[in-house]
Amino acid sequence: MIPAESSPHPDLELRDRALKGDRSAAETLFERHLDSLYEFVFYRVGRDVGLAEAIVQDTMLTAFQSLAGFEGRSAFHTWLCGIAKNKIRTQKRKKQPIALDDLLDQADAEIDVILMGIESEDIPDHVLERRETRELVGAALSSLPPDYRRALVSKYVDELSVAEIARNEGRGEKAMESLLTRARVAFARVVELIAKKRGGL
Repeated sequence: MIPAESSPHPDLELRDRALKGDRSAAETLFERHLDSLYEFVFYRVGRDVGLAEAIVQDTMLTAFQSLAGFEGRSAFHTWLCGIAKNKIRTQKRKKQPIALDDLLDQADAEIDVILMGIESEDIPDHVLERRETRELVGAALSSLPPDYRRALVSKYVDELSVAEIARNEGRGEKAMESLLTRARVAFARVVELIAKKRGGL
């Protein structure tokens, strides 16, 4: 497992090497973000596997061609998702969107605000334990940064201890506790935002 990004800039070195013609650096840079990008796209195109794969491939090609435009002002994942959003919007002009991916598109700006304003306090367990549909939970997870998503899946799906997650992610236990708290708050708020837009809460 690749360690989580600890700042908006860890991929800049790989970008620089890729721009100088280092093919292995380019492959590493894009492969480390492939799964999270696919999940981000998947829930925004009505869980259409073929369409998601096509958009991800197109996004990666566009990103590679404009790699010099990534300046590290945001995480590389965020930059990729911005390109993917434009591809999805273009596709939606050709196809009537279904409810969930349309709502995600409408909620993107609010989700961005949530992620930028995460507070440090914890949340009640019942928020994470609520029996939401798999679709809604997956959509919420796809909206989170990769390190938040990995932490939540490791803790609540794989049932690993904080110490185990910290080892896997290359972090200290206190840092992992802090990240997990922020991830839980972010997840709960995104779930509630999307559920309210669907009329489910």
